[in-house]
Order: sequence, then structure tokens, then C-alpha cells
Amino acid sequence: MNNVTTRNEGFRHEALLYAGDEQFVTATAQFAREGLGGGEAVLVAVIEPRASMLRAELAIDAPELEFLDMAEVGRNPARIIPAWHEWVERNTVAGRAFRGIGEPVWAARTRTEIVECQRHEQLLNTAFDPGPAWSLLCPYDVSTLPPDVIERASHTHPAIVSDGTTHPSASYPHEDLLAEQMFAAPLPDAGPALCELWFDIDDLSRLRAAVQRCAPALRLDARRVPEFVLVVSELAANSISYGGGKGRLRVWQDGSHAVCEVQDEGLISDPLVGRRKPEPRERVGGAGLWTVNQLCDLLLIRSTRERGTTVRAYMAARPEEALRS
Repeated sequence: MNNVTTRNEGFRHEALLYAGDEQFVTATAQFAREGLGGGEAVLVAVIEPRASMLRAELAIDAPELEFLDMAEVGRNPARIIPAWHEWVERNTVAGRAFRGIGEPVWAARTRTEIVECQRHEQLLNTAFDPGPAWSLLCPYDVSTLPPDVIERASHTHPAIVSDGTTHPSASYPHEDLLAEQMFAAPLPDAGPALCELWFDIDDLSRLRAAVQRCAPALRLDARRVPEFVLVVSELAANSISYGGGKGRLRVWQDGSHAVCEVQDEGLISDPLVGRRKPEPRERVGGAGLWTVNQLCDLLLIRSTRERGTTVRAYMAARPEEALRS
């Protein structure tokens, strides 16, 4: 790559287009070495086996080099920005320059997951543009990902790296990925609900009991039932607090996932809602959605003045299925 991040450039967010493992290792190893050679801390957040291949290529034991398993931290794409926030804060406090490699999109992702990953990629710019200078390289495998996914990478990244050359993206920012457009995008069809309930503040216990009764039809492992009930409870409480005091719950089963959806008359305007760790001493909104993001495997949020707010949460029926990608 012909560009090396300097500390006065602000947040540099680039999509790396590569084909296959060899190109991945060559390009990401060069990026990591550039940072380490300049005294920067480097965090690599990718899935296996790419993490092991890159670790073997670098073959160094440097305290400035860290790895995160993207299959775990990025299982729910809404949890990736908080992980980067922690990295940015830790190194900023230490007065250390830093950079990262993050690959949130891979071929085994479902279409719904990929759409939320694309939303995440756009929100990275919202989250980090105002902050300190650092560089984040996001690899995309052109040999396994569909062409429209590769094209979308140019919509969410200000710069593209391809064949060792970095150039500005001509299609960034894309109007479809502005916050108001993302919040207005249609949700995927969910099919018929197993149960549907309207609720207000007097119905929370009835709501939790109804979800408990649905657990067998949802094929939920007993270990996940309390977590799913808590997700429903948090979403319903959000509707009561911020969505007009009432809402509608729908629950259904989708493949290997239990799904719940809460709809109300509220409006969410913060595109990063649920992606900031709440401060215990600050009484601000977002704590409920933060909690839900820590529990579920995928969270979809849609909100407009005309249609109100709809939040849909997916939870793998069994704990071991949550880690399959």
C-alpha cells in the first residue's frame, strides 16, 4: 500500500479488496508491519483461519500487536463499534498511536447479517470521524463475496485499497446509507408470528410469561430462555419509557433463531443508539438497547416519524449455534 497513516489525518477508514488467503496475508501483514515499525499499537479483528495465517506470517511476539476473534465480538455487528471504542480510548489515554484491521463481512454471513454489517461500516465513520487520528483497514474477499457486497464497500469507506494502491471512493458517502435512510429501510419479511401481544406498563409480567410459554415452539435451549425473556422485557420497557407508553410484541421462529419484535410510536434519531456503553452515573437513554445488544445475536432497528420505531432481535436457539458463521 502506498499510504501510511500519519497522526494529523484524522480517522482513516479504508476497504481492502483482496482475492484469497495469500493476498489477504500479504496486504494485511504489510499494513500491520507499517504500524508496528512506526511504534503504533495494532489490533487485528478477523475470523479464523485468517487470524492464524496472519499471526504466522508476522511471527512476532510484540505487546503492541493484539488479536480479537471477529466471529465472537462481531457475531452481533452492533458490538463491533464498542470494541473499537475501547481500543481507541485505551491507546489515546496511553498517548500511543494505533491502527486496526477489522473484517466484519465474510461469505458465511446471512444476507440480513451482511446488511447490518454494511450499516455498521457506515456508522464507523459517524462514530470515529470526530475523534483522534487512526487508521482502520477493512478487508473484503472479492473471490467469495457477491459483487453487490463489494460494490457496497465503496459506499461505506472513504478510500479503497486494491492491488497495492489506495484511492478515494467515488461513491462515498452514499445516500442510501445516511442515518435517516438506514432507519427507514424495510425489514426482511418475518412470516406469521407465533404470538402477538399489545402491552402497556401493566402488562410486563404477562408479556414475560407469554414468552416463556412460547419457548418450546421457538426451539430455545433452556439455557437461552431467560436471556430471550430479558431481551423482550428490555425492549418492552423501552417502548413504555420512550415509545408512547405502549407497544406491540411479536415473536416467531426463523431457522435456528428465536426472534422477537417490538413496535411502538417512538422515534429514534441517534444512529449509534445501543452502541455506546452506558455510564452508570449518567441517566441517559440507550442502556436498554445496549443490554439487548449484549444478549442477542443480531439487532435490527428501524425508526421514522411516520411509522414509529420497530426493533427486532434475533437469538440463536442454542448457545453453540450462536458461534457458527
